[in-house]
Amino acid sequence: MGKIILLNTPIGNLGDLTPRVLEALKSGEYFAVEDTRVFKELLNHSGISLEGKKIWSFNDHAEAHQINHFCDLVVAGNNLYLASDAGSPMISDPAYPLVSAAISRGIEIESFSGVSSPVMALELSGLPPIPFHFHGFLVREEQKKAREFEGLTHGTHIFFEAPTRIEETLSILAKISSEVEVCVVRELSKKFQQVLRFKNHDYESIKDQLTVKGEFVLLIHSKNKSAAVGSDELRKLAGELLEKNSAKTLSKLLGLILDKSSKEIYGELNRKD
Repeated sequence: MGKIILLNTPIGNLGDLTPRVLEALKSGEYFAVEDTRVFKELLNHSGISLEGKKIWSFNDHAEAHQINHFCDLVVAGNNLYLASDAGSPMISDPAYPLVSAAISRGIEIESFSGVSSPVMALELSGLPPIPFHFHGFLVREEQKKAREFEGLTHGTHIFFEAPTRIEETLSILAKISSEVEVCVVRELSKKFQQVLRFKNHDYESIKDQLTVKGEFVLLIHSKNKSAAVGSDELRKLAGELLEKNSAKTLSKLLGLILDKSSKEIYGELNRKD
């Protein structure tokens, strides 16, 4: 039986390509990658021929039959190298379904480490590193985003955000009731890398310094140890529940906590089995 080997590729500066990953790119035969065009450009930059290599696209739209195909390939005795366009294939891209399926079939997983944007951003932020929480991409809806910010517990929270939404997101963050420390990092390891550190309520005074272009990582440090429980809306609903013992109020409260429709929860509470 072969292995699935995760390849951490450079997030910007191609000088960050590690010798072990470089050797895997040279000697490997089977590759599952986020974007075949980007991967072939990396091989070309590294002076590596495509001859004898089988390269498949593996992304958010991967289906079960493709995951099964990759697992069968490894069970047959072949190594499969899994790579994203940049950084960790587990953090930046949908490696998890394949890795999870492979582990369930007894396939060994190995990782050839390299630069990862959440860790590099944390290092540059100057914010407390313990505890930290990585959330991936932020939700898009304004109200949900505001609730997520209000509910941040103690620690440093790391998010990805699109350049088309970063200004709106920072404006929402500036309006939440609690004061938090913020760091915005863009274009990590690239020529125009930028790091901005400020308090959320000070965003208006520094917004002109932000260049809205490239890949963004948003870091927020909260000192609130019970933010989720202490929001005004949750307190109000909990108080109404104690006073009225109302199923509708309970549905709204659980909807906020579980991020689900209050109507759906109300239906479940009133369902007769």
